[in-house]
Amino acid sequence: MSFFSKRRTIRLSQHRTADSPFGPIRISYNPGLLTVIALVQGPGMPSVTVVPGRDRGAMSINGQVIPTRRGNDGRWALRRRTRTRTALLGERTYELRPTSLRRARLLRNGTHIAEARGTLRSYASLRDIPGLDARLSWSHGLDPTDVAIGQSMVLAFGAGAPGALSSLASFCLDVFGS
Repeated sequence: MSFFSKRRTIRLSQHRTADSPFGPIRISYNPGLLTVIALVQGPGMPSVTVVPGRDRGAMSINGQVIPTRRGNDGRWALRRRTRTRTALLGERTYELRPTSLRRARLLRNGTHIAEARGTLRSYASLRDIPGLDARLSWSHGLDPTDVAIGQSMVLAFGAGAPGALSSLASFCLDVFGS
């Protein structure tokens, strides 16, 4: 059997915990790989595998790929350059909407389920996981799937719209520099 046809096992070496209405969520990740992979799991929650990235993040729940896309609400605001991210899971639609540079709102079928607050450290140039330091404030009446998907979306796409400062700086250079 050749080296390339063998199945590899990836060991996730670093761990963090986050609070949730159902107890602590364990976030396992390994930033040393070419593609960062994170695993979100908690008591009674389905395991969600995440490939973080503000532009091309991806998620799967129990091996089933969750389709994600950029929201297309037709509006564009300087503070929300990255726009809304949407994940479809069965009849549920989850949306992560940036509300400011370090904050985002998480919605399920249009109902508010959480507020996310990120840190400025999340926008460092060498940061592989944009939402690793984000904290979530959860609403009431959630189920474990909501919490697992919500935490994974924030982990994959980050909390807030980091493109605002760079857009403002380049706009000012274009207008005032010429």
